[in-house]
Parts: sequence; C-alpha cells; structure tokens
Amino acid sequence: MNNSQFDVVILGTGFSGSILGAILAKHGYKVLLIDEKEHPRFAIGEATIPQTTMMMRAIADRYGIPEIRDCSTFEGMHKHVTSHCGIKSNFGFVYQQEGKPQNPQEVSQNIIPHLLVGYDAHWFRQDLDAYLLTVAVKYGASVQQNTRIEDVEINESKVFLKSDSGEEFFARYLVDSSGFKSIVAKRFDLRESPCRFKTHSRSLFNHFIGVKPYDECAESKAAWDVPQSWHDGTMHHLFPCGWMWVIPFNNHPDSNSNLCSVGLSLDTRKFPKTDLNPQEEFEIFLVKFPGIAPQFENARPVREWVSTDRLQYSSKRCVGDRFCLTAQAAGTIDALFSRGMANTVDGIYSLADLILKALKDDDFSAERFEYIDQLQQRLLDYNDRLVHCSYISFSDFALWNAWYRVWSFGGFLNVFRIKKMQDKYAETGDLACLSGLNNPRYLGSLCPDLQQYEELFEAAASTVEAVGEGKLAASTAAEKILSLFEQPDFIPPQFEYDSAERHFNCKFDVDDIATLFDWGKSALNEVQELCF
Repeated sequence: MNNSQFDVVILGTGFSGSILGAILAKHGYKVLLIDEKEHPRFAIGEATIPQTTMMMRAIADRYGIPEIRDCSTFEGMHKHVTSHCGIKSNFGFVYQQEGKPQNPQEVSQNIIPHLLVGYDAHWFRQDLDAYLLTVAVKYGASVQQNTRIEDVEINESKVFLKSDSGEEFFARYLVDSSGFKSIVAKRFDLRESPCRFKTHSRSLFNHFIGVKPYDECAESKAAWDVPQSWHDGTMHHLFPCGWMWVIPFNNHPDSNSNLCSVGLSLDTRKFPKTDLNPQEEFEIFLVKFPGIAPQFENARPVREWVSTDRLQYSSKRCVGDRFCLTAQAAGTIDALFSRGMANTVDGIYSLADLILKALKDDDFSAERFEYIDQLQQRLLDYNDRLVHCSYISFSDFALWNAWYRVWSFGGFLNVFRIKKMQDKYAETGDLACLSGLNNPRYLGSLCPDLQQYEELFEAAASTVEAVGEGKLAASTAAEKILSLFEQPDFIPPQFEYDSAERHFNCKFDVDDIATLFDWGKSALNEVQELCF
C-alpha cells in the first residue's frame, strides 16, 4: 500500500471514530482517520451512565485496548486522562412549573451503584476526545485533521474519497462517524424525510462558570426525600415540554475545572425557534422559572452558544456495500438519560468484530453488516420511544414520577446483567463469558434479554402514549404504571417502585447490595440466571 491506500478510512476523530480506529490499528490494519476540524474542540455527550462505562470495559477487554478501560470510570479518567472531569453518583430530577417556586415534594433521584461498578463521570469532552485520538495514533492509525471530504465513490473493489483540496484516498472499507452532516448519508441519499422519530426537540447549550450548586439555592431543601446532593450528579430540571441539564465538572475537591455544562432541550411544537439569540432566549427562560433562576444569579457562559433546529434525524439504512454509518452519523434523538454515548459503545462493540472479520475475508458486502443496521436502528427507535414518553410525562409530575421508574428499573437490571458477565470473564479470562453482549433477545431494549421487562416497558409506554393522545388522564395513567411494579418476584421490594411516595430507587450501600443479592436468590428464574 502507498500513503493514500488504507484498509479502513474513518470519517470523524471524535469518541466513536477514535475508539474504532484504535481497535482496528491494534489488530494490524492500516487505518486513516479524517476530520474536517481539529482537537481540542467542544462536544456534548458529557454525562456517562453505567451501561456506557461498563461496555467501554467490555470493549477494552475484548479488543485489548487498556486505555479505553482507563476512560471508563471517574477514577481512571482523573488519573490517566484529565483533571477537568466531574464525578457522577446520581441522576437528579427536579420538577419545575412556570411562575412558581419549586415544590420540594416533586423531585426524584436515581442512585448509581458505584460500589458495584465504580463512579460514573462528567466528561470534559475536549480532553477525552483528544486523548482517545492519541490512543488511536499510538496503535498505528494515521490521522488527517482539517480535511473536508467533498466526494465519495464506492465500487466493487474499493472506496475512493477526495478532499476539497484535491487529495485522494483509497480504502477497502469506509466508516462514517462524522455526525449529522455525514457525506456518506448525503451521497447515497440515506436520510429519511420526514424523520420517523416521534420526539421533536431542539437544544441550546454552553459551558458556564459561576453556576451555584442547586443544594445551596433551593428554599425548601430540608424537605427533599432523596439521599444524595444534587451537585454530586447530573441535574435535570423538568418542566412541561422540556428540560434543562446541569452537568458540573467542578463537583469534587481534586477538580481543576470551574466549568459547568448547561443546556435546554425544548419541544419544538411548544417552543419553536425564534429570532432571539441563544443568550436572550436563555435569560427569558430563567425569568419564567423562579425555581431555576437562583442557580444562575452569578453565572456566565464562556463559549459561543450552540442553538440547534430540530435535533432528530433518521436514516433509511446504516450499512451498504463497503460502508457503515455509526454513532450520530446514523441518527440522533435527545440528550435525556444520556443514552447517546451508551448506544454508541453498543454499536462499536459489535461493529469492530464484524469489520475485523470482513478484512480477513476480504468481503465487505452489506449483508455481513446487517446486524449493525438492525442494532443501531432499534437502539434509536427504542430511545425515541423512551424520550417521547418522557416529554409527554413532563406535563404532570405524578405521571413523570411513575414513568421514570420504568427507565430506572431497566437500567438497574442491565447493570447486574453486564456485571455478571464481566465478573465471570475476570474470573476465567474466557472472552466467551461476554458472548451475551452480542445479539440479545430484544435489540435496543434497556434490558435486552428479559421478556418480563420488555412486557413492563410496553405496557407502561402504551399507557403514557394514551395520555399524549388524549385518551387517558395523567393521574389514571400514573396509577396504572405504578401498579405494574407490584411483582415482588421480579422487582426488588426494597425499591418501593409501586409507591408514589418513594422518590429514589435505592441507596446502594453495602446493606442494600447484600439485600439485593439475597432477593435475587428468590427472584424469577430468568432474572436469577441473567442478573444474579
């Protein structure tokens, strides 16, 4: 091969492109990563969830890239990557109403079981992404930044790319991880019009300094029935037809950051985009919500605002002969629940193996990658339904208070599901122990191997959708969803998910974890086999 010929070209040097490039280069293939911009740079996708970090560990183990494992916990990030990341021990949800002070009874908190899986993190993405790119280079990948590809041609024997400056590149396979502006999606007319997703949201976001921890500015904090500080986790202010994220990078003593990521996600049908600039729109929003405004009394943004049109876009397909769209090149939903990065690593875990096998066999037909299309499309569709139902539930706290438990419980089950496989791998060193991460029973699901959970999700989502269609009162729907959790052989009674008065899932201290494992011995056989 000469300097313009590669086994694989990857468009995009962000999180997904760099991880995939490192894997393929580590296995001896000639890889080129191309990006029209350069590092360091601003990116969102800043809050991890256990599924994200645990799947990163699975990627590190399966493909032999220990540096990816270093990025999979708060402790590893702080030691090996950057001191500008925050710590995350919970998801905090605080319900707000326009023109009213916050009601301290209208809150919920989802605790992360850090004793089992380690602390999650608030990623300062410009440091993380730059680090991962250096990892790809370490393992032999070539990088070309500030290069815009303007033409793509694919035939039976090769991929041809041409930059706007006239440079030409050839490859056996092409991965597009570039995002919404994917040239591959444009070249092969892959975008769906109209977008098929039910979620309709737009965002405006920035990094701030001077954001006050919510624990210090709420009037009735003594009445909160939650176990942890809001500042210790990812904060969500919820209100009808929208939500705000507050992601601090400065919430632990060893942080060298003063920054906090802040963004608004708004239903475009209730909050259409106007001619206001983002700063003006943000200030007007704060005036309307006195329960949020105190956090920002002394805060100011430090970057140029990003203000989007509708976020959602979808693709007819994600794979073709000699190419694949991955991560946000395939589609996107909304930042709620931080599932975008989780879906990204799920895709990388399987895609890397398929590419390695295709390179070995010199067969890059679309059929070989059909599973990736199914996986990514189902992940997007499932996340769309999860988020769409959440926006409906924002209309009424009682409905939200019931609906969020469906998400919380699915995530809890999946943590135990993945951990059981990883513990067996750690004990035996046999990668076959991780085989359950491939081709699960219910692609895209929050807990993709458990029929009982899928039935619960379907029943709850259909109930919320009935509210959105005007067929059911929110209060009735909330009661109906809570009743779904009255299954002590399937749902740990200590979570009290069937009680509207319980505002958090579980403290996950030593005693709680011991009780959970004891319960697991008497749970449904399928739950025992999968999670305990």
